[in-house]
Amino acid sequence: MYHQLSKVTGRLVSATHLQSPLFPVAPIALQRVEVPKIQYNTSHMSTVTEASACPAPGSQKLIPGTNIPYAPVPENIRRKQEIFQKHNDLPVFLKGGPFDGILYRFTMTLCVLGLAGIAHTIYKHAVPKKN
Repeated sequence: MYHQLSKVTGRLVSATHLQSPLFPVAPIALQRVEVPKIQYNTSHMSTVTEASACPAPGSQKLIPGTNIPYAPVPENIRRKQEIFQKHNDLPVFLKGGPFDGILYRFTMTLCVLGLAGIAHTIYKHAVPKKN
């Protein structure tokens, strides 16, 4: 059975004259549409308008879709990139030097103390005190 809103009361009432769930809308056949062609980033999609505005290849990298160059990387960040990209068999959390080792050991100590505190709390709540 189908329902509709009553025009008098504004409540749902059973509808006797509805014969299909699509009433009063009739189904429409779908139209065939061509599948859109995939467009890759090519020169005709670039927003650069003048050929003289394009720098020589490799001289300056542009933000994709614009003719604005990327900001230069500061020297201190470039040095850190070189340090962290070296292949020296150190885990990444220790490549920053001795201070990273101190922070790592301090963090592990806090983790162990936290687990010990959790174990102590669980034991204290699980085993009642003897009177």
